Amino acid sequence: MAELACEILTPDGRVFSGNAVMISVPGAEGELGVLPRHAPIVARLKAGEVRVKLDGGEVRSFATSEGHFKMQRDRALVLVEEAVAAEDIDVVAAQALADDARSRLAAADGGDEAVDRHRAERDLAAAENQIAIVGR
Repeated sequence: MAELACEILTPDGRVFSGNAVMISVPGAEGELGVLPRHAPIVARLKAGEVRVKLDGGEVRSFATSEGHFKMQRDRALVLVEEAVAAEDIDVVAAQALADDARSRLAAADGGDEAVDRHRAERDLAAAENQIAIVGR
């Protein structure tokens, strides 16, 4: 069976590296599934779930932030700020992050100019994404 080399990279390092028979990524315009020998592509990613199907049928799932995806010559590259394997997600920590982000957003709505609203929105999206992936 044909395979593609697949990597998920963050600024902190490699989260996944291995051969896969398919990868599905959350494209900004919709989900994108890629098989070996796919035409070259570069796509913007939204926060969501990256699924890597391994030979033998096992599927590895990752909660990822926004980023980019590149497919070229049977090599799939996912470049994101954050990525967490589904089995490594700490639901309690994700819920605490979501609660903290909601508090910061409420403070920003109340006029607190010290709050980085964009960061709070990103933190909330990341936490809700992790919680949703664990719940599947």
